[in-house]
Amino acid sequence: MRAQAQSLVKYTLFNAPWTLIASLSSGLSNYIIILVLSGAFGLAAGGQFRLFLSIMGVLSIFTLTDTGKIVVKYLVLGDAGVVRPLLFNRMRWALAGIVAGAVWAAIFYDRGNELWLPVLAGALLLPLTYPTDMYAQINQARKQFSLNALYSVTKYGTLVVLALVATRVGMSVAVFLIAYSIAIASYHIFYLTRHPETFEQANPNARTYIREGIQLSGSGLFPLLMESADKFLISYFFGLEALGLYAIGVSTGRLFLHLVKPTLAIYFPILVTRRPDARLLLVSLIVLTGIGIVAALLMEWYFTYVLAAKYMDAYPLAAVVVAGLGVYAVGVIIQYSSIYYKHSTVIIPAIVNVTTAILVVSYLFVSVLQGGEYALLLCAASYPLRDFLIMTTTTLLSKRVGVHEKTDLVH
Repeated sequence: MRAQAQSLVKYTLFNAPWTLIASLSSGLSNYIIILVLSGAFGLAAGGQFRLFLSIMGVLSIFTLTDTGKIVVKYLVLGDAGVVRPLLFNRMRWALAGIVAGAVWAAIFYDRGNELWLPVLAGALLLPLTYPTDMYAQINQARKQFSLNALYSVTKYGTLVVLALVATRVGMSVAVFLIAYSIAIASYHIFYLTRHPETFEQANPNARTYIREGIQLSGSGLFPLLMESADKFLISYFFGLEALGLYAIGVSTGRLFLHLVKPTLAIYFPILVTRRPDARLLLVSLIVLTGIGIVAALLMEWYFTYVLAAKYMDAYPLAAVVVAGLGVYAVGVIIQYSSIYYKHSTVIIPAIVNVTTAILVVSYLFVSVLQGGEYALLLCAASYPLRDFLIMTTTTLLSKRVGVHEKTDLVH
């Protein structure tokens, strides 16, 4: 146990700084943009940005986003010609997303919602935006964590600068969102084309990769819908200003959770051949839960003295999210182990995705309909709830199916 812990610490210290930078860049960028837009145009503008991200998240379902996990698995196992067939398959499926996005935009246009044009633009760019993000999984499989960090800082830093310039010159939120989508697609294409794996001829086992990518992504649509359900429900029942406040609170808490990303991303290649040790996971759960509770208490200072007083109502939302740090970290490690491990089967994450989504979305509906003045707080509590469900159901199913080969996470 001690030797394993020492090995874990050494591996983490060597790779964590890079993955920390990469994982923080996305959340920090969105967080800053929400604050910039809210400060310049009001909370409703921040709500519009958050709603747009949620819509694009739903449309991304058509691009088979979980295919990236298949890329990591087979590149680690030494297969060549993995990326190209999966990339083209994702692009083909994205065409259906264009149709869905066009319908969504038409509905917004009919209702006079100014987000119709950004949604249409984002939908048209769908095949170039999401399938091309597989550069990140290529880097993870090759353990090129510093390269992912460089890519993320450049891309998300540009998006923040774009938001600052947009508010400075008086650009409308709609125009900014279109520019935002174009910038992301451009970066993804540029990054992916820099990797030779993109141009390798398709592997003879390409049909297997494609089938597994479709199966995993098919079940993955439930978590994506679950991830956006609270935003849609809050915007519908309480309006964009409430969504803006909710987004600031939840984003603050989720930003802190991104600090544990290094213990997740750097182990993707390792989880293909080894299973995490149960005792180490238990210790991690206890320690990180304690850290999360302390951080939740200290976060009141941040809301009081750093953010404006008008955002103070978002503090309880951030606190309840941060308090779930332990179940978040351990839950994701266990879930990814069930996906990447060479002796595992996609049936486990598929069942977990469906079950968790049904329970959490049902909980969110009850929260917005019956929660009253605590509705937003109850919705924020759905984050530690979903992480707990992922952790427990994945563990139980892995034992039931028999995927319990005892190996160490690192050696």
